Amino acid sequence: MKSNKIWLASLVGLSLALLISAPARATVVSFTVDTTGTATGLTGIAPTTANQGKYAAGSYLALSGGVAGSLSGIAFSGNFAAQKASSGAFSTGNPGSLVGFYGGNLLADINYYNNTIKITGGSVLDANQYTGTYPIKGGAPVNLSPQIGGGPSTAAPGSDPADYGVNLKVTALIFFTAANGTAALRNTIVDLQQHPPAVAEALSGSLAAQTFATNNNIEIGIVGGDLDFNLKGSVIAGNTVPDLIGTTPVAGGGFAVTTDGAGTVNTTLIPNGKHIGEAGALANIMLTIPIKASVVTTITGDTPITATITLTGSFASYAFNVSVPEPGTIALASIAGLALIPVGYRRHRARKARIS
Repeated sequence: MKSNKIWLASLVGLSLALLISAPARATVVSFTVDTTGTATGLTGIAPTTANQGKYAAGSYLALSGGVAGSLSGIAFSGNFAAQKASSGAFSTGNPGSLVGFYGGNLLADINYYNNTIKITGGSVLDANQYTGTYPIKGGAPVNLSPQIGGGPSTAAPGSDPADYGVNLKVTALIFFTAANGTAALRNTIVDLQQHPPAVAEALSGSLAAQTFATNNNIEIGIVGGDLDFNLKGSVIAGNTVPDLIGTTPVAGGGFAVTTDGAGTVNTTLIPNGKHIGEAGALANIMLTIPIKASVVTTITGDTPITATITLTGSFASYAFNVSVPEPGTIALASIAGLALIPVGYRRHRARKARIS
């Protein structure tokens, strides 16, 4: 009888241990961000409908927004416009210098047991330099104005390769030009993280096609980059607007919450003779995250200007040959173990009755 008690206690302990340990079975994955659409199986995305299909699955962020400032009580503001590069081929419908295509690694903690995903932060998503063409095959960088650092004067702003090129015309009192010139965003690196950081987002749907909400659940931050600017000031209402020439870091402004969209996780199991949940079982995972968020920074100078940079786009990424446990396998094993307890107990009582 003592051995039966030991057997029963061991089974209960094993089942409880499996149940307790199961939620920890998550897969932390470093996804490769697909810049030019080379990964098979990703959904085609592009900045404009007219150019859908020119990418297999490019990852991009389109920049929009505006600037605002004041001088002696006179408010002035302006919106970003695409800068026209001095060289480079432009295909029909080319989105221009306000669209950047990204590469790098995107980190996500995928828990197939609980069906959750958590964007962990620490991703390095790096904007490619502007080429003036769709990056189907890449291409040489095309210079955008101003030069690195902003240039020595408004008369000679110069030009260098950049990620984004912005044309700025700042107006005041509706009709008057307060300042006019260009800006270029260089060395742009962004990161994504969950919002709030301690919370994971639920995955819904089948293993092959799961979705998760990104509306107010994902944050994006510019963690690296410089904004070089060169604006010629004008005279408005007797007030001289100083020239704005120089550079300012755009990193360190914190993370901004995305405001719409739904992400996707598509998992395809790789046939390799291993059962799902067995050691060595592998899968390919495709992850897509839509982005729309606004980041605020300041253009420094004699007349500081607040810039609101809105980033809109999508990150398509992939991870191949990832070790993936079967969703719910551990839970099922635990439940099965617990189900055996009454069976064993009935057999024990029946054996005891026969003996007596």
